[in-house]
Amino acid sequence: MQLSDFKDKHKGEIVFILGSGPSLHYLETDLIKDHVCIAVNSGIVKYPNCKMFVSDDWDISSWSYYDSSLKRFSFCTKFLYRKKFEGKCDDLKDVVMFDHTWWYSPEDKTYNLDGLKLTKDEPLVIVGARMSMGSAVHLAFLMGCDPIVLLGNDCQLKNGKRYFWQFPGEQRQYRIKGRKFTHQTQNRGFNKDSFVEYWDYFVQVNKDSDVTIIDASDSCLDCFPKMSVREVLDNYK
Repeated sequence: MQLSDFKDKHKGEIVFILGSGPSLHYLETDLIKDHVCIAVNSGIVKYPNCKMFVSDDWDISSWSYYDSSLKRFSFCTKFLYRKKFEGKCDDLKDVVMFDHTWWYSPEDKTYNLDGLKLTKDEPLVIVGARMSMGSAVHLAFLMGCDPIVLLGNDCQLKNGKRYFWQFPGEQRQYRIKGRKFTHQTQNRGFNKDSFVEYWDYFVQVNKDSDVTIIDASDSCLDCFPKMSVREVLDNYK
């Protein structure tokens, strides 16, 4: 399979993209079961019946959900960043590799805002991403989904917790290799301001796009319209 095989495949359909932020703990998954769903990284633990999975980060292979969820539920299509995964994920089925453009170079602190522009033009290259959620949004756009609804894209902690699966009643995740996950290490690489900056620029660059992106997370962002899942379903039947 190639990325081009999915162009406009779900044109005009609602898509729910599940991140892994704390607010996902409160999601009633029955509400989204009849819609296109894309899980991002450990979001697959919350909704293993998703049709698609997206990741930019090879580090997912060190987590329990890689073995228990991602390989087990192999019927979902897995969109993976070629640079990080190629030659490393032969144990996964139904894989589609994608490439990125870039939007910010930390080495010389240079911005390339054109690298955030949503497009379906050939060659199909996914926008530069601060996180895998950005890649998932472009993939949903490529598939023609509208609206695109963000879940668990909190970009902030709740009660000192970063992930939904840290809350009581959720399936706890753990490291099967590499550094241990502890309270001290959970926020490695977490920079709230950089997440806010990314999405603010993303919206600015795509302000003339004909797709609606809705924030149904408990996020610190103010760049997207906010609705609950129920409000989305009421307004976009």
